[in-house]
Amino acid sequence: MALDPKRVVLGWPNYIDDVTVSGGDYVETLPLANVQDRRFSVVAKTNGLDPTATQFVMTFPQRRPVAVVAIPAHNMSSSALVRVRVYRDQDGNDLVWDSGKRDVWPIVYGIADVIWGNDNFWNRRMQEGTRRSYTPLLTVFMDDAQIAGRIHVELFDEANLEGSLTLGRVFVSDVWQPHYNISLGPQYGYDSGTEVTTAKDQSRTEYFERFTPKRTVQMSLDWLSESEAFLRIHRLQRTQDIVGEILFVQSVKPSPIEFARTMIARQQSLDPLSHPYQLTYTNQLNLLEIL
Repeated sequence: MALDPKRVVLGWPNYIDDVTVSGGDYVETLPLANVQDRRFSVVAKTNGLDPTATQFVMTFPQRRPVAVVAIPAHNMSSSALVRVRVYRDQDGNDLVWDSGKRDVWPIVYGIADVIWGNDNFWNRRMQEGTRRSYTPLLTVFMDDAQIAGRIHVELFDEANLEGSLTLGRVFVSDVWQPHYNISLGPQYGYDSGTEVTTAKDQSRTEYFERFTPKRTVQMSLDWLSESEAFLRIHRLQRTQDIVGEILFVQSVKPSPIEFARTMIARQQSLDPLSHPYQLTYTNQLNLLEIL
């Protein structure tokens, strides 16, 4: 069933640890295998920008349901393109889905963010000079969940000024949408992490050790069926605990607002399922971004 843009999307588990990665051309000291490292700061780096180098293949040990491929912590430029092809078999002969070439970066600016006369006024495309101020996260959603034995990801960014591509831990998973959307009242915020030290002088001078803030979201699922409660949320808590990666997307319809909310996160706490009404369960989700 196609994803409903009016309902939240949660993706898990991340299959990347179980697949075999191959293809492309990567620096020996920063190999393709680094896309399987849990630390987003440990990246794979391509040898140059030729499309034969900037690609990779994920081969599954057995067929899996897959609905999204995401790449965080990348350095792809504002004009980069991506293509994802999904094959039912492990040998790559039975093609079941092809994204075609798509923009890596969605529209990230609102109307008030662009200036009349600039070359991006009408299309609101990202300007290369501001790319580093955004948290990089490429997401490619399939039209419907596919049964995958092999996935081929191609990246096209021959204009990249850095001369090579870097890729963080790849996220590839199935997704779930609750039958009823999250309730009104979700809370979005940041976990700062920045430390402030006050000197013991007359002016009480402050010194700052700044860290990148991590996004947070707290939401309530108030109308879960019994099967959703125990075969989705209860299972999510058991399998992912507070360390497992979860892709959070409030709507798959691309927009600057949705890009600002989309993140790979983990649960900060495992809140219990409540059973306030006959055949109805509720649960609070508290997510913290992984950087």
